[in-house]
Amino acid sequence: MAIELLTGEDYKNLLAFSNSLDPYQIDFRRSAMNQLLKFFPFDGAAFPLVDDQGYYKHLIYVNFTSTSIESYEKDCYKKDFFAPANLKKLPEKSVLTVEDFFSYPDYESSSLYSQCLHFNGFYYEGLVLLRDEIKNPLGAVAVYHGKHTSGFTKREQKILEEVGAIMEKATKVHLDHLSLNSTMHVLSNIISRYPVGMIVCDEQFHIQEINCEMHRILESHGLNGSQSNAQKLLLEQILPAYQKNHSTRFTLPIFDSLQVHFETVIEKDPFSDRFISRYIFFLSDMHRESRNAWMNYLNEKGLTRRECEVADLLCGGNELEFIADQLSISINTVKRHKESIYSKLLINRSIQLLMLHQKINNLQ
Repeated sequence: MAIELLTGEDYKNLLAFSNSLDPYQIDFRRSAMNQLLKFFPFDGAAFPLVDDQGYYKHLIYVNFTSTSIESYEKDCYKKDFFAPANLKKLPEKSVLTVEDFFSYPDYESSSLYSQCLHFNGFYYEGLVLLRDEIKNPLGAVAVYHGKHTSGFTKREQKILEEVGAIMEKATKVHLDHLSLNSTMHVLSNIISRYPVGMIVCDEQFHIQEINCEMHRILESHGLNGSQSNAQKLLLEQILPAYQKNHSTRFTLPIFDSLQVHFETVIEKDPFSDRFISRYIFFLSDMHRESRNAWMNYLNEKGLTRRECEVADLLCGGNELEFIADQLSISINTVKRHKESIYSKLLINRSIQLLMLHQKINNLQ
């Protein structure tokens, strides 16, 4: 059977729909579904994303009752026969309808229809899957008609196919934008809290960002301040030292003035149930010529000679056991000196001592 051609008015509406989309908006998906119903005569719409198990989550609904939304999200989402997790294989055709899976008597007896769709007066459902760059399911656009129609015409299915192509591109931009914003929000907070050299990595230790201070540190050690050199330093020096020390603070053997502090930031992925780890390495360049200034500062704050020695070793990223052995004192004595140091310097965390040390160095 020949597919009905779209009319000039259809193409005009598709263009207007495309132009109305702004993937950089936070509420892009809801706005898109409202625009879809504005330009095309469907009775309802839904826009889900696909979670890591292949079920629909984070749905946006238009013209759905609160009862049907609650029922779907509580009882029906794993029984949605259009969900990729429930498809035996991903279909070749672009637009899926009820007829592709059920006879209508079977459909009417399904919980998806009886517990959800009938609350809205919906009967016919058409859906187009959205794919990511490697053709895995990303989400879907679903539209609905009531029993006052006889289903979706070939023309309407063609419209939905074109809508899917438009939404697929816009959705990729939207999700990439939100992911970037999330990353930049985390980085911005980190940069403001820790004004030292910084390398931010993903879970595979691929560098995502380095800051200006990190460029300066690289250049001060004779390296071009590029991300590739930072990656080389990370893989060849920082990670081996981190794995060897089993500590979140350590000194790099190759650069005895370069101190490293390591932290992990755990983020909830807003579009799935998994968590994302980001690894941050803070580096401070402890120039030898600044040592006297640092010691003078500690003396001005009333630290004793032994407390100055402990503070200096703490800034070197050394563990309490190492400091005790180095100074031939007990670990409990090191702990008492550490508490006294923090009290006199009005700090309560090791990273604050590192930042204070960096600040004094930068004044020289």
